[in-house]
Amino acid sequence: MALCQKEFLDFHEKIKLKLENQVLSEKRDIIIKRIRENLSKDESKPFTIFNQGSYAMKTGIVPLDGNYDIDVGLYFDMSRDDALSVEAKRWVYNAVKNHTDNVVYKNPCVTVTYSAGYHVDITIYSATNANGKVYLAKGKPNSNAEDKFWDESNPKDLIEVVKYHLSDEEDRKQFRRVVRYLKRWKDIHFADVNGKPTGIALTSCAYHWLNIQKETDSFTGKKTYKDLDALIILVQQMISRFIDDMVEIDGEYKWMPRLKVTLPVEPKPDLFEKMTSSQMQTFKEKLERLLKGLEEAKIKVDPVDAAKILQKYFGTDFPIPTRPTTGKKSVAKAVIPSSESANI
Repeated sequence: MALCQKEFLDFHEKIKLKLENQVLSEKRDIIIKRIRENLSKDESKPFTIFNQGSYAMKTGIVPLDGNYDIDVGLYFDMSRDDALSVEAKRWVYNAVKNHTDNVVYKNPCVTVTYSAGYHVDITIYSATNANGKVYLAKGKPNSNAEDKFWDESNPKDLIEVVKYHLSDEEDRKQFRRVVRYLKRWKDIHFADVNGKPTGIALTSCAYHWLNIQKETDSFTGKKTYKDLDALIILVQQMISRFIDDMVEIDGEYKWMPRLKVTLPVEPKPDLFEKMTSSQMQTFKEKLERLLKGLEEAKIKVDPVDAAKILQKYFGTDFPIPTRPTTGKKSVAKAVIPSSESANI
């Protein structure tokens, strides 16, 4: 049985986002300075900033295309009744609109993109509400009226819940590794961005359904983690939780598989809700192929053979060990009969 734990750990070191991209973090600081200097004092409210997204949650991976991004949240000292959501976004957009040639409204944020391809996403929140809740500004100036609204959100709570999930720090590290493995698998096997499961959806799947896999030596107390087993069990859990959903396709009603997973914090939306039935069908099929590959790799005797299978699912950053290091040849030498040894 090949668990390839060393290869998984080496793979994790390659894909783990260890530090913020230095250039981009500098650009972010310049953008924040520009916002502070250019915000209309007559219209806008004071704000505080915080980092959010996968880097803040310690689940970030190195992007395949090298186009890094940083997510910045602005907590405005205001009630959602003080301004329309698109009005608050307009304050920020006007402050940065000439910073680069590519500053655009997106539904959940304002994005500043640089010519090198990397970008900064700026999200705007109403943080001082009588009910104690925080709301995210949604919509664009040309959006339909029903698409312009303040949406309940808990970004800081989400960061804390994911960042400190599980009480044992070593268990927590396996959780983060598994999340990163799934994210890299997703980036390789989903070319269409519209049909791609989001990183936070996969993170939430691991948050809810990951079963930590490890062995503890009863004498030394040393823990040996088994990331391949953890992945297999998690993917099994995800597949088993698909339910049949009746949907209309081309005038006909069909049963189609659908997976639901909620954000770990309020308001706990279904993070797969926007995926269409056909996209969900593709997602399930790809999960099933992933599971088959993981299980095939596990039953291999030689880690080289197992790693070759795993590389098909996780890309060339997943290392294939050289055969002399697998132990297969050394075992063969160890069982040479003594009579043969005497004749050599």
